[in-house]
Amino acid sequence: MGNRTFLSVTEGAADGQYGDVAFETNNFLALLWFSFVSQEQYQRYRERLTSTWNAVKPSLENEELEDSPEWEAFAEALNWHIPWGEAAAQLRQSLPVALARFPGLGPYMSEWLETLFTHVQSHQAPVVHLELAQFFNFYTDPLQYLEQIEDCLHFWWRPDELWFERRNEKMNSYLLGGEHLPKGERNGEDRNNEEPTVAPGIEETRIAHSPSAKKRSSKRLEGLYLWLLAILSAALCLGTLLLTSSQWLAVLAFLLPAICIVLRELLIRPKKTPSTKKERPVPSPATSKIAYYDGTSPIKVEGIEAVNVDKTGGYTVPWHHILRAQVSLPNQVALVLHAEYESLYPSPAIVVLDDKLTADSVASAANSIAKLSRL
Repeated sequence: MGNRTFLSVTEGAADGQYGDVAFETNNFLALLWFSFVSQEQYQRYRERLTSTWNAVKPSLENEELEDSPEWEAFAEALNWHIPWGEAAAQLRQSLPVALARFPGLGPYMSEWLETLFTHVQSHQAPVVHLELAQFFNFYTDPLQYLEQIEDCLHFWWRPDELWFERRNEKMNSYLLGGEHLPKGERNGEDRNNEEPTVAPGIEETRIAHSPSAKKRSSKRLEGLYLWLLAILSAALCLGTLLLTSSQWLAVLAFLLPAICIVLRELLIRPKKTPSTKKERPVPSPATSKIAYYDGTSPIKVEGIEAVNVDKTGGYTVPWHHILRAQVSLPNQVALVLHAEYESLYPSPAIVVLDDKLTADSVASAANSIAKLSRL
């Protein structure tokens, strides 16, 4: 089953249910989740974790440790609860800095935010929960665990080229953000079947509907059929013996149901023809290199740098003025502005890129930050 982590969004401080889980990972921390976390939030988290662990340490040898209130307090301290207002404010600071240096992260971030927004927009006062308690099972000391957290935070606070090099410079959507569980994809039947448990109950729900569970049910039916066959055979054998007093006929009567089943399999059931179609292998997650950009990026914290159509008169367009960014040429992105801001800039507003930047990645990064600024 692994040690799972969950990113949930709820109304206020309510406990997360199945339908509140936006992302899930198994045995790793998702980098994109930590774009919510400011240095002040992390400092409070570290202090809370350290103080609750100090309360646990004297009882570490106790066999009933996990039932103690001290351990429950520590397990709760492992989870993070961030009001959306604080999370969004930190995203607005961290996204431009990271995407300016790693523009190839833009498409992944855009996809991840789309899923996140399906959850955030369904609440009046959303709170983001990072449920990380199971991940601590890999460690015996909070300091080792916190090192992994700090490694993720380092990318958002001080992005550098070595960060991705230590990870073989390859990432994919799942490793970066976890399994996506958009709010809108859960239909009414799914919601009716949800159990009122916290998010880690997802695993139990999946197991109940897994192929292995169906296989166990099939085996129980086979066992029932065997018992019925044995009862029928025994009844025929005993009845024949009482009526005829012939042991040979009794044995034949005992075997008659089994003989009929064998004849049906051989003569009545149509034979399967061997398929010439080869089974497709399970596709592995696509990987791609996210290169570090060491030039002057048009992506800034406050907005994106643009020029006139004749590539003169540079200016910065704030993120909340941008409706969307779209590729116009391989090295050029055109900005579509909200109607109330169009008169403030020459039309069209163009972002010109150097040879190291691709228009697709910059447009995707710009759209992610612009949409975030409107929430």
